Amino acid sequence: MKLRLGFIVFFLALLFTACTVERKMAMKFIKHKENKGAVLVVPPFALDMYNANKYNLDSLYIPENYPLDSVLFQHTKLLKQISDSLFVENYINSFILNLSNVGFQVYLPDELEAFENAQSPAYIFKFAQVELSEEISQYDISEEISEKSYSNSFEVYLVNLNSWFEFEARDTTWQKVFYTENAVADEVYSQVLIDETKKSPVLYYDIDSLYTEHIYQMATDVGKVYAGYFTDYLMNKYIEKHFPPNLNPTLFFHYDAEFKMLFPFEEGFQELSVSK
Repeated sequence: MKLRLGFIVFFLALLFTACTVERKMAMKFIKHKENKGAVLVVPPFALDMYNANKYNLDSLYIPENYPLDSVLFQHTKLLKQISDSLFVENYINSFILNLSNVGFQVYLPDELEAFENAQSPAYIFKFAQVELSEEISQYDISEEISEKSYSNSFEVYLVNLNSWFEFEARDTTWQKVFYTENAVADEVYSQVLIDETKKSPVLYYDIDSLYTEHIYQMATDVGKVYAGYFTDYLMNKYIEKHFPPNLNPTLFFHYDAEFKMLFPFEEGFQELSVSK
C-alpha cells in the first residue's frame, strides 16, 4: 500500500510539473513578440458558392447547354444574395486583426518584399479554397409528455463554410494542409405542452430565420476563431520544441486573447497532410 501510494504521489507530481512547464512555455510564447514572428496571409482566389439541396431536376427548367450549377445556384434562398467580395473581406480582415492583436506581424501579398525581409520565424498562410454551400436540413422534435409521445420535423436552412489552408514556414520545406468547417442555420424554439381541452400534446414553436447579415457575421466570427487556431498551433509547437527532454507535453493549450487566459483545448485545425 505504501509503495502504491508513493507511486501515485510521484505520478501526480510529475503530471503537475509537466502542466506547469506547459503553461510557462505557453505564456513565454504569448508574451514575447519575437516568438511569434511574421505571417504572410494570402486571401483565396475566389469564394465558391453552390446549392447543396437535392432537387427534383425534372421540375426545373434548364435551357439546353446551360450549366446545371448555375441553375441550382439561382434557386438558393440566401447565397444568391451574398457578395463574395464582402464575405471574403470580412473573413480575411477578422483573421488579420486577431493575429495582429496577439502580436504577429501580418503582411499581405502586395507587401511581399517587406515580408521577405522580416526576421524569422516567418510563415505563409494561404486560404487555398473557401466555399459556401446552402442546403435544407431536417430539424426533428421528439418528446414524451404526460406519457404521450409527440414527434414532428421542420425544414430549416443551413449554410456551411468549408475552408482549406496551406501553411508553411518561409525558410524551410516544412508544410501543412489544414481544413476547417463551420455552419449557421435557422434557429427553432419549441415547446410541447398538453392541450387541456383535447388532452393531447400540442407543439408551440418559433423559427428565427437566417438572413444575409448572419452569413456575413459568420465570416467575421470564424476569422477570429481561426486566428486563435493559428496561434494555438504555433504555441503548442513552441511548447513541444522547448519542453524539457525528460518530460512530454500532456495537454494541448488554447490561448483566449480576449480574456488573456490559457486552458486545455481539443479543437483546432484538422491536419490533412504532414511534412516535417
